[in-house]
Amino acid sequence: MKGAAVNVHFDARFMVLDLADGRAAHFPLSQFPALASASPMEREHFAISIDKQRLYWPELQQDLSVTALLQPLDENTLH
Repeated sequence: MKGAAVNVHFDARFMVLDLADGRAAHFPLSQFPALASASPMEREHFAISIDKQRLYWPELQQDLSVTALLQPLDENTLH
């Protein structure tokens, strides 16, 4: 599955990846220790690559592939 990231936001338990097609994928924050232990300000300071396939948090040196995140998900998991 391929998707284009347009935004990332967080709540107390999840990282939510908003996709260009209007869907959103929720990932347990516990899957990403660097993000889980980061401050809200550090989490909000991220970049999306030009091709919308990578997420990067410079202060945390955390880099995530959108394709890799979405690959194990099926169509029923995305909202």
